[in-house]
Amino acid sequence: MFGAFLLASCVFDAHVNIFISEGWDRMFTLLIIIVVVVGACYLGFVFYQRRTIKMATDVYENKKKLTQIPLDDEFALAKKMNLSGESKKKYGQLYNKYQHYQNQMLPDIDSQIKTVKEDGKGINFIKTRKDWQTANQTIKDADATLKEIQAGLAQMYDLNKQHHLAVSELEKKYKRLREDILNENASFGPSIDGLEKMLADIEGTFDEFTKLTNSGDPSAADEVLNDLNASNSKLEDYMKRIPKLFASLNKEFDAQLDEIQTGYDELKKKGYNFPDDHFATDLKKIHDQIAANRVELKNLKVQTVETNNQKIEDAIDKLYAAMDTELQARTHVEKNTDVIGKYVAHVRRQNDDLTQRLKRLNKAYILNHQEIENNHQFDRQIKALEKQFASQKAAMEDATAVYSQINATQQKMLTALAEIENGQKDLFEAIIDLPEKEKNARNALTKFDLDMRNKRRRIDNQNLPGLPDSYQDSFTAVMREITHLEDDLGKEKINIDDISKQVIIIQSDMDTLNDQTDQLLDNANLAEQTIQYANRFISSNPEIASASSKAQTCFEKQFDYAQSLEIISSALENQSSGIFDKIKDDYFKAKKRVTAKPKQDEGQS
Repeated sequence: MFGAFLLASCVFDAHVNIFISEGWDRMFTLLIIIVVVVGACYLGFVFYQRRTIKMATDVYENKKKLTQIPLDDEFALAKKMNLSGESKKKYGQLYNKYQHYQNQMLPDIDSQIKTVKEDGKGINFIKTRKDWQTANQTIKDADATLKEIQAGLAQMYDLNKQHHLAVSELEKKYKRLREDILNENASFGPSIDGLEKMLADIEGTFDEFTKLTNSGDPSAADEVLNDLNASNSKLEDYMKRIPKLFASLNKEFDAQLDEIQTGYDELKKKGYNFPDDHFATDLKKIHDQIAANRVELKNLKVQTVETNNQKIEDAIDKLYAAMDTELQARTHVEKNTDVIGKYVAHVRRQNDDLTQRLKRLNKAYILNHQEIENNHQFDRQIKALEKQFASQKAAMEDATAVYSQINATQQKMLTALAEIENGQKDLFEAIIDLPEKEKNARNALTKFDLDMRNKRRRIDNQNLPGLPDSYQDSFTAVMREITHLEDDLGKEKINIDDISKQVIIIQSDMDTLNDQTDQLLDNANLAEQTIQYANRFISSNPEIASASSKAQTCFEKQFDYAQSLEIISSALENQSSGIFDKIKDDYFKAKKRVTAKPKQDEGQS
């Protein structure tokens, strides 16, 4: 029991010692932290005070720069200009601003700088920064005010200097303008009075400008100077433009109108005429426009005068162009009149020749392509051209021709004549070969008849037991076609188009019939030769004997030579392959020799 209590006591003493040791360690750590924080705060406060002092110093330096601008000297210089009027008023406004700057703005800046310095002794960071910003803004406002005052004073000084220079320059320009008006007054015509009045007004404005400049009111003088420069520019512009305008109105237009009148009279004497001739009215109208435009020139409506002068020029050019058109047109008309006369006579002769040809051909042929109608149409067109041409010649002979109109008409006539000539050429080419086509058709008929006789002779020479119905139908159809062609060629009036078509059809059918005839005779000959060859196997081969009997029946009773050949050739091929091919080759070789011999005899003869 005692041992247990002693053990517990020892354990308790150990824990107490540990707890006391840990407590001292924590207190020591906390003490160090407090020392560090206090030191940091002290250093921060010192830094803040120094920064605040620097901020106040920067503001002071900025304020110090403002006092370095020598506005007192500039105001003294401006005062020596003996200003008056608006300029004096403006000077007063600038001086009041300067007094406000010195008496109000600068003291405010000093006060704000002091406030910033005092803020540095405390720890109200937000207030310090706000006061610093306010002081800086006040300095910026003061700087802007100083620059505005300085610019205003400079402007007044520059204006005054410019105006004194302008007085001398304007005086020289005014004297030059007066001299020019006096020396060249004749070139300005009725506008001289208006120009002299403008010069007098400029002189009055110049006197006013000089007075304002000398009295020390550059602001008011500047407004007058603008008006004076504008008036000078306008007068100089008028003096440049008016002489040319007056020269046109005073001499050029009148000379041109006189020339037009003279030219018009001469052209009329030579037989020239004009469409809708209003020359007299147009000339009077232009004279009136010239007189009215002189009044506008007198009133110095220069832009209006320029516009009207252009209209007058256009009207005069139009009259010149009208005369030139007739002169040029007459040259073309005189040249084309001879050409058209011969051209009309040429197409008339061609059309009369076509008429006679068509009359003859119409007796022998059916003309179904409007050949006669086209010929009549050409005749009507030629008559109209002949009438038109005669009218033109009559107008030229009695001096009533308007050559520009005749020229335009003749160009159309030449086009119409070319179209008629081309149409006549096409019509001639369409009818000229009608007799030749008839001759070719008759020759074809003779050839067809001969070919059919030769086909009949070839078939008769074969001594065939008969002909298949299909072949007889084809042969009969071709014969009908030939007979129909012969009948049409025997008519009083022949339709060449229809006959030409018949010849083409018959020729095609003849070619087909030729092939059918060759096939018929070849099948018959081959069937006969093959049956004869097969007869040597009849006694020994029942199959060939039976095929031979059937083939002979098809040949002699049914006249189906193709079927007969098919039956007997198949039987032989079954007996011995290649036998029929040899029979067929021998047949065509022999046929080729027989066909070639007549051609050789014909060549030798």
